[in-house]
Amino acid sequence: MVYFFMTKEHICEGVVLHCIDFRFRKILNDYLSSRFPNGYDLISVAGGVKPLLADNGENNFVLEQFKVSNRLHRPEKIILIQHEDCGAYGGSATFGDFDAEQNFQKAELEKAEEFLKRHFSRQNIEKYLFCLSGEIIAL
Repeated sequence: MVYFFMTKEHICEGVVLHCIDFRFRKILNDYLSSRFPNGYDLISVAGGVKPLLADNGENNFVLEQFKVSNRLHRPEKIILIQHEDCGAYGGSATFGDFDAEQNFQKAELEKAEEFLKRHFSRQNIEKYLFCLSGEIIAL
């Protein structure tokens, strides 16, 4: 039998939004575990920021997850992660080349940051693009 002991502390350093794509799971786990060794809240939805931006109303599912994290765990940082070749956007072929894809994802992340700042002005927001090569680009 295996036991996992959890801390009673309910404050985490960060809340992370990223896509469900399995190809990035290992690099995401490694990166996030090193960034937040004491834990973090995770929101994982197809397209990462795409559903957040699709509905900027108060009934937005992804926004509600951020609100729950904020209320229960008071994270200091919001981490937004998009990735190369995201099927929710049609994959890399949609963009023609990597520069176009990177610029598009950067714009998506900037729109998401602007939207979230209206709701969570005290948190620092970091934006990243994860590449199939394993490279992580801060945007």
